[in-house]
Amino acid sequence: MGNLEFYNETTGEWTNLEDVPMFDTINCQLCNEPVQIRELAEISSDPVNGIVVWQCAKCKTVNG
Repeated sequence: MGNLEFYNETTGEWTNLEDVPMFDTINCQLCNEPVQIRELAEISSDPVNGIVVWQCAKCKTVNG
C-alpha cells in the first residue's frame, strides 16, 4: 500500500492526503450550531459559479 499525495499549486509541493484536515461538520450561519454533513436537509450546487446552497437540519435556515 502506498501514500496518496496531491500537488499543491499554492505551495508548489506534494502534500500527503493524511496531512489535510477533513471536516464532517459545518456551522450553520444562523444558529451557529455544528451540523454533520450527512444530516443536511438539502444540498444543491452550481459547479459553474462554485456556489453550494444547503439547508440546516436543525433550524431549517438556507445557507450558502
